[in-house]
Amino acid sequence: MRFIFVRHGKTHFNEINLTQGWCDSPLSKVGIKQVEDISKQLEQYQIDKAYTSPLGRAVQTANIILRKKKIEPIYEERFKEVNFGMLEGISTELVRKLDIESPNWLENLDMDYRPYEGEDIHDVILKHQEAFQEIIEDCNEKDTVLIVGHGCSLYGFIKSLFPKQSFEFPKNASAIVVDYKNKQFQFRQVFNPHL
Repeated sequence: MRFIFVRHGKTHFNEINLTQGWCDSPLSKVGIKQVEDISKQLEQYQIDKAYTSPLGRAVQTANIILRKKKIEPIYEERFKEVNFGMLEGISTELVRKLDIESPNWLENLDMDYRPYEGEDIHDVILKHQEAFQEIIEDCNEKDTVLIVGHGCSLYGFIKSLFPKQSFEFPKNASAIVVDYKNKQFQFRQVFNPHL
């Protein structure tokens, strides 16, 4: 089984540097071009099933990638981004000054927005793991499955699959290819848009 994890393309919120979790904004013109570029890079893969976060930016990303594949994505609530609570839509520079995330959060996954009516990233990772396990049980061993999600939540989830491996935070519209065989995960490749 092969999984292709894609982070949505750049949004209007990204362009003006606002915190974006459950609040939504559509893909920007740059974001659409990024997704179109990554879609071309992924043409070599036969996609058998597709799942996406129900947030608009992820759905828009999935629809662009699947345009020529004739597959409808399945919306999966558990693939949503971390909920940043009352800090949604606020400048990311201001949020960083609150020191909610550990300076080393990419390694220790220390990110807890519960004091701001949001979520802890570990709870989000657990939701991803539950949904992912159901997908594994529902798919054939030769299937290639597209999963479209978000930066923090996808990074945390993939980090949970490969806790000892170091990798970069996914760029907008990047794709991470992971194989699953004999109950083992193997990190294959990262595709980044050329924009």
